[in-house]
Amino acid sequence: MKTPRELMVESTSIETTLPISYRHRLVSEPKVLAVFLHGYQDNGGSLLRRLYSEAWPTSFENVAVLAPNGPFPVPLKTESGWREAYAWYFLDEREEKMLITPEAALQSVTKVIDGLGYADTPKVIIAFSQGGYLAPRLAGRLKNVKELIGVATGYREDYYPKTPTFTVSAIHGSRDDIFPVAKAREAHGRILKMGYEGTFTDIPGLAHITSPEVGRIAEERIKTWLSR
Repeated sequence: MKTPRELMVESTSIETTLPISYRHRLVSEPKVLAVFLHGYQDNGGSLLRRLYSEAWPTSFENVAVLAPNGPFPVPLKTESGWREAYAWYFLDEREEKMLITPEAALQSVTKVIDGLGYADTPKVIIAFSQGGYLAPRLAGRLKNVKELIGVATGYREDYYPKTPTFTVSAIHGSRDDIFPVAKAREAHGRILKMGYEGTFTDIPGLAHITSPEVGRIAEERIKTWLSR
């Protein structure tokens, strides 16, 4: 049965409470808070396991870790059942229309960081895919963000604060078929032209996924802020 063309599609806002779950590692006097943002239809724990499947970085002794889940459940069907998965927002890419805005995600993650007592702690955001698009908006809300590390993501100038206050580094696989590396490098270059500093690291053979190699590169970037 086809939907009658004369039916209009509208939306409205309601006040509601959305739970947000997160994984974290607290330290008493952190030098850096590392915030990990997963991609679409994923979760924070899964992202960390892929980045650090070989071993947890010993250099993270003075690093607090936060890996929140997006507020919107998007369960993934597998052979063994439904897998826990989330989204930060929902964008209709064909129509370039934001159907579910990032506002709830931004408020949730900010509330968690403030509640854990890390509002003023120096921060590095490591963000994969959809999380990479959320990251600059989140960085604009938080205090003392030192670096944003985009992993297998794109870069939109309109998502970044006009006044650069943090470094924007990129890690991208040469075989990424979701965000082709050439387009990602070009987009990252436009962010640098806005006045941001940062580097673009191309990993040969890597597809649209995170890996221990990505984790090691992110660890080295975080370590640069531990000595400052």
